[in-house]
Amino acid sequence: MPSLKKRVILFTRYPQMGKCKTRLIPKLGNHGALQIHGQLVSHMLKTLQHFIVSRKNTSLHIYYHGGTQNEMRQWLGDGYLLKQQQGNDLGERMADALIHGIIQGENSILIGSDCPSMDSPLLNTALEVLRNNDMVLGPCHDGGYYLIGVAAHIPPETCKKLFKNIPWGSEHVFARSLQQAHNLDLDTHILKKLHDIDTAEDLKHFHYSPKP
Repeated sequence: MPSLKKRVILFTRYPQMGKCKTRLIPKLGNHGALQIHGQLVSHMLKTLQHFIVSRKNTSLHIYYHGGTQNEMRQWLGDGYLLKQQQGNDLGERMADALIHGIIQGENSILIGSDCPSMDSPLLNTALEVLRNNDMVLGPCHDGGYYLIGVAAHIPPETCKKLFKNIPWGSEHVFARSLQQAHNLDLDTHILKKLHDIDTAEDLKHFHYSPKP
């Protein structure tokens, strides 16, 4: 019997001056913040490529915001499955991406590029725990989360409800999302807590090399 297919979804943004890593702009300026964004995405893609090539029945899908598909290909190169994010807010966009995986019968995890300490073993754990759990969450030290995943058997409407009334951008995102999962009676596995890169203070968790 073939093993269940799995999907890794990377959420990212086309690099536009003044629209990427905006909380870093006061410290680094528009150009510096844009450089950090590019370096974080490049780092994450290397991690994901290493992870995907070592696994069977696992695919990588990049969902982007801003820019066109041609611009994304010029930036990242060919060979990626690209899709524009769809929805009125972050929650709707993430729900839409995960529901695509559900419809295809795939256990799916969704990540951003802001957590450079994510590695292949952690990604593997996130996918493996969906064999016996409905959902997986990876909390950040700032109260958000760096990873969310759902099992293929979750109804699409339940997936949508996971992302309703979440105070995006606040320190309550993880706690509220976990409460939402509890309210929906979803068995949830919690991964280890990691740092993401949002502010100048966070840069100590990423060995970046800004260029002049």
